[in-house]
Amino acid sequence: MSPLTGDLLVKGGELIGAEGGSEPCDVLIRNGEIAELGPSVSEPPGIATLDASDGLLTPGLINAHMHSAENFNPGLYENLPLDLWFVYSHQVTRDEPMSAEAIYTRTMLGAAQMLLSGTTATVDFLFEAPEITVETLEPVVRAYTDIGMRATILLGVADRPFLASLPVEGDLSAVEQEAEPPSIDGILEIADAAVDRWHEPGGQIGIGLGPSAPQRCSDELMDRTMALARERDLAWQTHVLETRTQAVTSREWHGGRSFVDVLDDRGLLGPPAALAHTIWLTERDMELMSKTDTTAIHCLMSNLRLGDGIAKLPALQRAGVHTTLGTDGRGCDETYDMLELARMTALIHKARGEHFERWTTAREVLGMTTRNASRCTGHGERLGRVEVGAKGDLVVWNANSITFTPLHEPLRQLVFGGRPADIKTVVVGGEPVVVDGKIKGLDLDSLIRDARHHADAELVAAGGDPGPVEDVVRRVFERAEAAPLDVDSYIGP
Repeated sequence: MSPLTGDLLVKGGELIGAEGGSEPCDVLIRNGEIAELGPSVSEPPGIATLDASDGLLTPGLINAHMHSAENFNPGLYENLPLDLWFVYSHQVTRDEPMSAEAIYTRTMLGAAQMLLSGTTATVDFLFEAPEITVETLEPVVRAYTDIGMRATILLGVADRPFLASLPVEGDLSAVEQEAEPPSIDGILEIADAAVDRWHEPGGQIGIGLGPSAPQRCSDELMDRTMALARERDLAWQTHVLETRTQAVTSREWHGGRSFVDVLDDRGLLGPPAALAHTIWLTERDMELMSKTDTTAIHCLMSNLRLGDGIAKLPALQRAGVHTTLGTDGRGCDETYDMLELARMTALIHKARGEHFERWTTAREVLGMTTRNASRCTGHGERLGRVEVGAKGDLVVWNANSITFTPLHEPLRQLVFGGRPADIKTVVVGGEPVVVDGKIKGLDLDSLIRDARHHADAELVAAGGDPGPVEDVVRRVFERAEAAPLDVDSYIGP
């Protein structure tokens, strides 16, 4: 396993400041961590040097929430709300996993896209149909290790059948189509084994817990995964209030209360908890998240793609909620480009009618993709920043590109105009992994051929007609859309 403990002097670049502007900055990385930085750092004898002249430096970007299991799914579905999309994308009727070779290729494909767009660390909320095993995890770990990317792999688990996670009325005979969910003891056994085998505190690969969502998991599973996360200092995420259906479900099941309120009652808010999506929140939900220092992961692009609604980012910021960004999976956001996500996040929330002095800024969204996201990875405050003691994960951007010509304010020009083509070098743990637009040691053409081969085969292997399940889900969705609700996160007509 690659330790990502390289020694490197990044020489001659200009560091884009967290508040804007730029200043000359050499960065000395020792054993994978930033040991010294300043306008002129002396070159230690024998150390590798990266010439960053005409380069602008930022921390490596962090994707706080994605699903590598969807890497073969771009372009498959359009105009399906999440409830119906889930039936197909997550293959709820599948009873055999992909081959190890297909899983490895699938993971490499997404990792390559992330590295080539400046993302050095990701939180992979990994679902595997019909369930995660040590055997299906191994090729995922191997792929991230081989490509040289930092990854926190969350075991995406649920112990309820999919239809049992919805407020279904009437006949549930279609549930028989679904694969039997794993037991709680079985889930925890695999989690312990995965942590023992692959978890590296502060290293390249982390293991964490991802109970799918409160409506898809029993109280016992939610409680026990959090207990394990706190015991072993692991990352923990769950999907919360992503759709109007989920908001209606929570109120029907919990006497008018929100899932956030219920999680707080059970002691499941607060570090290490991160809640993905958080679209259909009440003001009380935001207050609870702020009070408990619970992270919100805003996934704007996928939420737009699925018509989920739009999280109220300005209100989250006013409430003091720690907020970061995630792309979600390629089945509902075809690109893992974090700059594109940051750009759209800064832009769309300007159109809410807020006073312009309170509009979301380029500085804020870049922080959401760097330092704010670090805690979601299990690395504490050591990622997403260029400072002594942080991990040596950097991106060198071409200051002579059109994006930065003429150069007025590099941070804003990066967020509002930056693109993968502007990248000169990507460094992870002191190791240059992308140089001149190419990933070291990777034959990208070969990877693309393999991905096409496996993706075609998997479309056939997934098999099964989800029609009866889809019919039930459609009825639930239509009923939830018509139900009265105390919050609205759709764009008005």
